[in-house]
Amino acid sequence: MAFVPPECLSDREERIGMAIPGGSLSLIDAQGNPIRQSGTPGDLIYRGPNVMMGYAEQRCDLARGAELEALNTGDVAVRDEQGYFRIVGRKSRFAKIAGLRIGFDSMEQALKRAGIAAAVLGDDGGLHAYVTDAGTIARAQCILAETSRLPANLVSVTAVDNFPRLTSGKTDYACLEQDRLKRRTEIRCGTGGLLGAYSRVFYPLAVGRNDSFVSLGGDSLRYLQLAMELERLGMDLPHGWEHLRVAEFANRHGAMPTFKCKETSGLPIDLVLRVMAILLVVIHHETLWPIPGGSGVMMLLVGFGLARFQATHLLAGRIRQALRPAIGVLIPYFLIVSAYAFAWRAIPLASVTLTGNLGYAEPERHEMIPYLYWFIEAYAQTLLIFSLIFTVPAARKLARLRPFAFSLGLLGVAVAARFSIPPLVDIGNRQIFAIYWVFHLAVFGWCAGFADNPARRLILMAFAAPVLGYLAFWEAVWIGTAVKYLMIFAALLALLYVPRIRLPARAGRVMTQVAASAFPIYLFHRFVPELLMAPASPALPAPIFHLLAIAGGIGIGIFAGKAMTGLRNQLGRFAMRRQPELRPV
Repeated sequence: MAFVPPECLSDREERIGMAIPGGSLSLIDAQGNPIRQSGTPGDLIYRGPNVMMGYAEQRCDLARGAELEALNTGDVAVRDEQGYFRIVGRKSRFAKIAGLRIGFDSMEQALKRAGIAAAVLGDDGGLHAYVTDAGTIARAQCILAETSRLPANLVSVTAVDNFPRLTSGKTDYACLEQDRLKRRTEIRCGTGGLLGAYSRVFYPLAVGRNDSFVSLGGDSLRYLQLAMELERLGMDLPHGWEHLRVAEFANRHGAMPTFKCKETSGLPIDLVLRVMAILLVVIHHETLWPIPGGSGVMMLLVGFGLARFQATHLLAGRIRQALRPAIGVLIPYFLIVSAYAFAWRAIPLASVTLTGNLGYAEPERHEMIPYLYWFIEAYAQTLLIFSLIFTVPAARKLARLRPFAFSLGLLGVAVAARFSIPPLVDIGNRQIFAIYWVFHLAVFGWCAGFADNPARRLILMAFAAPVLGYLAFWEAVWIGTAVKYLMIFAALLALLYVPRIRLPARAGRVMTQVAASAFPIYLFHRFVPELLMAPASPALPAPIFHLLAIAGGIGIGIFAGKAMTGLRNQLGRFAMRRQPELRPV
């Protein structure tokens, strides 16, 4: 069909040249329109009297006249400025990924130039390369991402002993394609599989096999949502899972995890503590029993969650990403503030500025919403303090070099503030809501996140015992104070030494749902007894009223949590329709 004139041959000829006399070559795009400009790839079409019709299947076929004038060669080629054609790949060896037309052969050539033998294939879901040297996986992925201009989460590399071969000696791409599809099935098996679980939790972000929970910007809320998704798949969260890539996570559970209903499930201890803490808060607010400490344990878990999920961003100076989890808490909080402002016909400025816990405002004067919401303000202030600390380059450098030592130094400053500031600032009993009163609890949790060996755990407990012991017994003004700090000490002990608790699977599912809704429960639980049940209060015995109020507060929180998740997903879908480049693979 084509030849290169002898006088035009080069030492490294890659062109097929021009059409033979009597024939013609042309290029068309995906819509069948002719391509006339040079350097633009397209489907290679040949026309000429030597175009055949294919194989004859019956004797009568031999009597048929010429029926075809053009042949779609199945090759993708470009035309140079001299009018010569060069094949850049087979049409079956191309895919449109994230809006880019990627040639697998050109990707193989890029790897070959780097000294990496590879077989590349894929589809609109991404590129997948096979290499024979496991030590080149990371380099191959970087080269492919750079050459194709695709994000790294759309590029994956697998090491094999040898490439399968056809009898002709060529690479058997069909065999590799079957293996690639099998690997994809292994990850996506079940109700969407592991990759599907991540995609649902991080919707509308695009999630790939090479993403991890931390790299996607996961936080404690998404952690609980993912735990529920994996519970449905019959999968547990292994130690250190938040830093595992999706592909590595899948391999930990074997090629084809079973999805049978389990009799027991291993729940992470911080999930169990979150459930216990929010239940204590709801029960204490309703009954006034001397069992405070729930909010203190929640502050401990705030610091632990920051260390576990946001430390990577904080230590890298990515403050915006570290603060992103606060959005899901502050939006419903400000909706509540707006509702109070509408009812009062006055703006509670202290609550709007998240400073109502500092003791200068009064709910009775409509300067702030009820004291109940002090925890949300302290939570936001804790995030702000950590963010300010890690905006300092020297602090980030020290924290990266000696994370646990840095954390202990921060804990020392927080404890010093706890004992030195209250005598200087007289705000009466309201000081228990102030950030300087509770910040050290968050730092204890932060330190627990970095206490990754027995020596560090022992050092932290040796620090916690006298501090929390003093607060429990020497500074206590009533029995509730002792209960509170002993409970916080026990929670810290559990974080350090009891990584998981096995519970019946059904109980585990219920606890995971409650834990995932902890913040909504905290925000909305008092609406049940003070608003929804207020008309029935005189007619109900006190124990029945308390029981219904507690159950209703938990229920309304779970409902609100699901509603907020649904709203977020709807907004995500709307954003994806407006911006197609955000659509997840």
